[in-house]
Amino acid sequence: MKKLFKWLFRLALVLVVLIVLLILLRDPIAKAWVETRIRQQTGLPVKIGKLSVGLRQPTLSIDNFKLGNSPDFGGSTFIGVPLLRVQYDLAALRSRRIHLNTVFLNLGELHIVQNKDGKTNLQALQERAKEKSSSSGPGGATAEFDGIDTLTLTVGRLKFTSAKNEARNEEEYVGYKNETVTNVRSFKDLEPLIARIRLEKKVQFLSDDLLKQGTNGVQNAAPPAGQEAQKTQSNSTDPLKKK
Repeated sequence: MKKLFKWLFRLALVLVVLIVLLILLRDPIAKAWVETRIRQQTGLPVKIGKLSVGLRQPTLSIDNFKLGNSPDFGGSTFIGVPLLRVQYDLAALRSRRIHLNTVFLNLGELHIVQNKDGKTNLQALQERAKEKSSSSGPGGATAEFDGIDTLTLTVGRLKFTSAKNEARNEEEYVGYKNETVTNVRSFKDLEPLIARIRLEKKVQFLSDDLLKQGTNGVQNAAPPAGQEAQKTQSNSTDPLKKK
């Protein structure tokens, strides 16, 4: 139950880091670059409908994000996010800290798939992330999560499909809209909301310990060239001023 949304949560953070470091590029170029990076990191098919990065304000907008499952897990949609809106702290980002002022996340679909060996797509994703982290070495770029002031969540359909035990298959439309969580400093702050979903909607697979405990860092989120993008942005005519 505690780990179900961890990778979605971290994926959103990675998206923020990847995109804001390319803030001076045109949106279509940034979108193609982000899709390529996520595909490389996850090994999964990814599609972004539209991506916009604010030039005068530190904002990020993503429409119709879809991460697919690999053929080993049926090839269906893994994560579907119709809308993601973020306002971030640029000054913190320059210090390799991810501090998000506001986040609106519409989780349209989350499909957990378990293969015949009992491994889930979430576990497979975690294993690949560990491999990428170890292969990159200690010189990879690292950003530390520094919290979200206000997180607003809309939750749609949750689905679990098991090739090992079809009796465990379930699908539920949650239908939560604009659920607000403030001062999110770790994934633990989302546990009450996840517990509500499990109890109110009777989503049994949320009680599974699908993932082991991870870290609070976002590793290898961007190549070293991203540092130059930060430097260029700091010299722009409309820098973010701390309040």
